[in-house]
Amino acid sequence: MKLYSADEMTRADEGAQRLGIPGGVLMERAGAEMARVGREFYASFGHGHKVLVVCGGGNNGGDGFVIAREFYRAGAEVAVLSTKDEYEGDAKTNLEILRNLDVRILGRSEIHDSDYDFEQIDLIVDALLGTGFSGEVRGEAAEYIDFMNSYSAPILSVDVPSGVDASTGEVQGVAVCADMTVCAHAVKVGCAVSPGREYASSGKEHGGKVLVVDIGIPPEADVEPAARWTNAASLRGVIPRRAGAAHKYSAGSLLVVAGSAEATGAAVMVGKGAQRTGCGIIFVVTAESDAPLVDVQLIEALVSGAPEDGSGNMGAEALESILEAAQRASAMVVGPAMGVGEDGRKLVEGILDGADVPVLLDADAISNLAESGLETLTRRNAPTVITPHAGEFGRLLGEDVKEVSALRLHFTRRAAREAGCCVLLKGEDTLVAQGERVAVNSSGSSALATAGTGDVLSGIIGALLARGTDPYDAARAGAWAHGRAAELWLEESGWPPESMTATDILPYLPRAFAEVY
Repeated sequence: MKLYSADEMTRADEGAQRLGIPGGVLMERAGAEMARVGREFYASFGHGHKVLVVCGGGNNGGDGFVIAREFYRAGAEVAVLSTKDEYEGDAKTNLEILRNLDVRILGRSEIHDSDYDFEQIDLIVDALLGTGFSGEVRGEAAEYIDFMNSYSAPILSVDVPSGVDASTGEVQGVAVCADMTVCAHAVKVGCAVSPGREYASSGKEHGGKVLVVDIGIPPEADVEPAARWTNAASLRGVIPRRAGAAHKYSAGSLLVVAGSAEATGAAVMVGKGAQRTGCGIIFVVTAESDAPLVDVQLIEALVSGAPEDGSGNMGAEALESILEAAQRASAMVVGPAMGVGEDGRKLVEGILDGADVPVLLDADAISNLAESGLETLTRRNAPTVITPHAGEFGRLLGEDVKEVSALRLHFTRRAAREAGCCVLLKGEDTLVAQGERVAVNSSGSSALATAGTGDVLSGIIGALLARGTDPYDAARAGAWAHGRAAELWLEESGWPPESMTATDILPYLPRAFAEVY
């Protein structure tokens, strides 16, 4: 599914108008369809018919005027809060229609001084700012947003919640907490990427949703967006399948460099994730004292121990044996629970400089590069995938974790461009970026917020790399299958998400991949 930025939506809209479809027709289609969805939405909760539509300037306000008229035609008691004194073009036309119908129009001052009973509102429609907004909401606009959020009535936002950047999901001040967002033509990026994602479907009592309505833009006017939503349909045919004459090495050979004396499970989780993803043969290099415990649990893998330092982590002297093992591998996973320190930094940098196969860096491997930042990654000719969470990403970039969380898409794209690698930033909206391509993952749940699930994810993506999958596709397919396996466990077990452990995912990975093969 396509995810549109504000600019891409504008170009599609302009393309339709160049084909002869008037802007007023597009506005009419958008408003009528959004009102239809809205009527189904609030009626399903048994509410009455008192609707307040908050309309800003431009086309977003114009859409709001059409929505108000459609609710009025359906028998609702409608009031419009008009935040501008003057409108032009199609918006002005639709406001005049409301006046001709004697729909109540409230002025800007009437949110504080009016006989209108706002407490009895059953639905608020947010048509205040729209896709053209970016930056921080200030002044009267911020006041209107606070006003809408202050009531218990469900809120339906038009295209994107006011205060959310439609192109990035960034929220730099206040924003509408919408129970539902209805997008014209395509989901906007800001409704899929955090923190905007949370604002677009924040309703718990009213069941948060983001929906799309068709407004009549023909295929000839459509544009190719930079961002896409990763779902099962988008992954079909992406992952190479085994041929009849396959053998264990042609099916992918993965080298896992993970684990320490104090963290024996990480290498096991990576290995088992890779096994369930169809990797032909797996080699594991771990700390010497960890190797026997890993070997017992990964009976199909070839496990070896490397020299360790006084803390039980693999030392820098382990590099030679790791690079030797890498000669038999078609991809590597480096980092889970390997430990952080000077030896760890030397080991990771040595692997990146010395290995000529695709390498996935996770967890401690990323933290070990905090001193050198992205510079080490730029030196590599072979593909590199990094899979940080916000904290690890912040250390790598030298940025505050709160800033990274607030500007997730910005930093993901920046790192992918500057380092020339594939970046997977973990989260509820897991992002994958390489070059100009961006994917937002659609699967998963809060059940994945538990120890070990990131190690399983590394194994899944590592196996896909070893099998010859393009890094960008390996990362987005791995993220989707990982999340889908968690969904399948929840569906079948019926247990609460808090009960899931990382090992619960493993038996469901084959079923997840069966949906995309």
